[in-house]
Amino acid sequence: MFTGIIRYLGEVMKLQTVPGGKRLQIKADSGILSRLEKSITSVAINGSCHTVEEFDTKQFSVFSSFETLKKTNLNELSSGDFVNLELPLTIGSFLDGHLVQGHVDGVGRISSIQRKGEAYLYRFTAENSLVRYLVEKDSIAIDGVSLTLFNISDGSFQVAVIPETVENTALSKKKEGNSVNIEINVFAKYSFKFSKERNAKFEEIFQ
Repeated sequence: MFTGIIRYLGEVMKLQTVPGGKRLQIKADSGILSRLEKSITSVAINGSCHTVEEFDTKQFSVFSSFETLKKTNLNELSSGDFVNLELPLTIGSFLDGHLVQGHVDGVGRISSIQRKGEAYLYRFTAENSLVRYLVEKDSIAIDGVSLTLFNISDGSFQVAVIPETVENTALSKKKEGNSVNIEINVFAKYSFKFSKERNAKFEEIFQ
């Protein structure tokens, strides 16, 4: 479980296609590397949860399965790209963002980036299968970054991002047309499923 508050950036050093997926080697700060445990620690990479396979004083490696590559934008990464990194939430930590599972629901695209004073306004497009879960002023994870969404329309939504977040995450490297990983608020998904099943029950009873 994560919070969507990004404290570290990583740089993709190598991507290797292997049976069933890809192996990623990511250069990272000592602040995150010193806290890793082989085969135990989970790291969210652009919001997608991975288990650390190996690490040293400069980098760490993870295996990204074919299912993960299909659901995320990690398959589009190249050597030299920057990614958002987050360690799991610990008991007693501040929940500064929102509860993020690290299970990406799908990929969206940046349709526009506008400067609004010191802040930035991003508009994203996404499949309606994702947009149907969105609620005005709800939380959403974009490449693992916890943000508040608004102005939802057919196939798109907006977020406002403060300068501190842009400067300290991989959002600063993104351009219009780039892809992003999207994780819907887990409570929105459960609420949607519960409401749908309850309505189906009522229809069945009153038929």
